[in-house]
Amino acid sequence: MTCKKGGFVCIRHDEVRDLTASMLGEVCQEITTEPALLPLDGEHLRYRTANTSQEARVDVSARGFWVRGQRAFMDIRIFDPMAACHRELPLQAAHHRNEQEKTRAYGERIHHVDQGSFTPLVFTTSGGMGPRAQCFYTRLAELVSEKKQQPRSHVVAWMRCRLSFSLLRSAILCLRGTRHSGPKATTISNMDYEATVVESDIRVGRE
Repeated sequence: MTCKKGGFVCIRHDEVRDLTASMLGEVCQEITTEPALLPLDGEHLRYRTANTSQEARVDVSARGFWVRGQRAFMDIRIFDPMAACHRELPLQAAHHRNEQEKTRAYGERIHHVDQGSFTPLVFTTSGGMGPRAQCFYTRLAELVSEKKQQPRSHVVAWMRCRLSFSLLRSAILCLRGTRHSGPKATTISNMDYEATVVESDIRVGRE
């Protein structure tokens, strides 16, 4: 689940990135995957672990997600809670540590140089989300629900189910190592979330 041989860990990461970008495309403008950050010009960053590369990139950016007109940047990390570096930590602490590492790497630079917001999207290989990822996808579901005039609970249920299946499929890929091409991306521009959730018998939480 952690070995990068064969590129399976990268495939797992990229599938979540592309799915997130696709969902953002329903409600935001200027969706970009692997956007380059503005180069530093003498700025001093507080943290030693901050990414100071002139070619630094994050995973996804979108304009108008948190604040109208402002560019939002997101970077994804999927970690194995059973890996040696996380095994002794409570799951909540492992999520927090991974979020902090991402924030220290990119948060200050994006805020001061790119004049945008930064959100770390942290998942476990089994499908769990960190607190900031939960906040992000809740906000995304609200925007989609409002635009599509679909029940928020059904959009949330569909979104969580879709993310969980992406992570599950990627976990199987990492374990079995198959090199068959993956499934084609789902087109969601005309998605009827309520009908899809009902027909698929996906469990819906409370509003």
